[in-house]
Amino acid sequence: MNFKKIVSLVSAIVVFAAAGIFIGFLDWFGEMALPVNNSGRKEITIESGSGTRKIAAQLKAGQIINSALAFRIYVRFIAVDQRLKPGVYTFNGDENLYEVIFQLLKGNMPTVQVTIPEGITIAKAAAILQDNGICGAPEFIEAVSDPQLLGRIFADWELIPAPEGMIFPDTYSFSRPSSAAKVAERMLRLTRHQIDRIFSEPLSVGLSQYEGCILASIVEKEAALAHEREIIASVFYNRLRKNIRLESCATVLYALGGHKSRLLYDDLKINSPFNTYLNLGLPPTPISNFGASAMSAVAKPAETDYLYFVSDGNRGHKFARTLGDHNRYRSEYFRQRKKKSNSQ
Repeated sequence: MNFKKIVSLVSAIVVFAAAGIFIGFLDWFGEMALPVNNSGRKEITIESGSGTRKIAAQLKAGQIINSALAFRIYVRFIAVDQRLKPGVYTFNGDENLYEVIFQLLKGNMPTVQVTIPEGITIAKAAAILQDNGICGAPEFIEAVSDPQLLGRIFADWELIPAPEGMIFPDTYSFSRPSSAAKVAERMLRLTRHQIDRIFSEPLSVGLSQYEGCILASIVEKEAALAHEREIIASVFYNRLRKNIRLESCATVLYALGGHKSRLLYDDLKINSPFNTYLNLGLPPTPISNFGASAMSAVAKPAETDYLYFVSDGNRGHKFARTLGDHNRYRSEYFRQRKKKSNSQ
């Protein structure tokens, strides 16, 4: 037998062997593609970030597929191993391998709408997200505090902002569950969009955009009535111009942890950079998140010469130009509060 005949014979053997292996492979896959026919419906939750190996193991454990290996090989063969979507899936038990993969490609991630209100801290926003099953509170706080994420979104600022207050209040629609990192990035990017939209012109007294955010957070907490926001912003601007302490009760409440509804005189002595009764200028970070209306008040404050305001006992305030008038309004407020307390 010459060399050419030997090569031809070997080639034929290889071809027949390969064909046999391929036919066997098809038979094996055909068997794996048959429905499992288990009894009852099964619900499988595929978490965000799950790889093919983990997904295959879950499906096998739930008796949704016959072979985790066949699943992994097939999704890799058809190049969809990176396209399987997280979600909550319900299987009847009669789906074959191809039908299972089709469901996972189509996706079935439930969504939920969640409202983040104005004037809350990151901790409270994180609790809302966790209560709605979107992501864990600790994971969200860690994600939104990531210096790299903050640095990307606020890359053109001189300093990377602290995360407090930078979660924009809005109604969001999220998949449940969602990646904490993606939730944090979406909220921070909305905040940046609103900052650039509303603080498009230079702010009064030379405030930077971030300083405008800090002032907006104070206005948000101090103004219960919408029509007073521009006036309250003007009071703080006037005090900044005159180098007078802001003396905002809202900043002291934040320094105390936000657990008190009414301040005592001794509370005003707390040693904290957020105590604007002791420290000149703005606090180092926002004290809460802030809405578009508070930002607009900081961008376009009312034109006043007020330096003081005090509660009028009915959610609003009385504004004063002089300390004498302010003290008189304060005395009236405390008399009304005492009278109301005695009548109860």
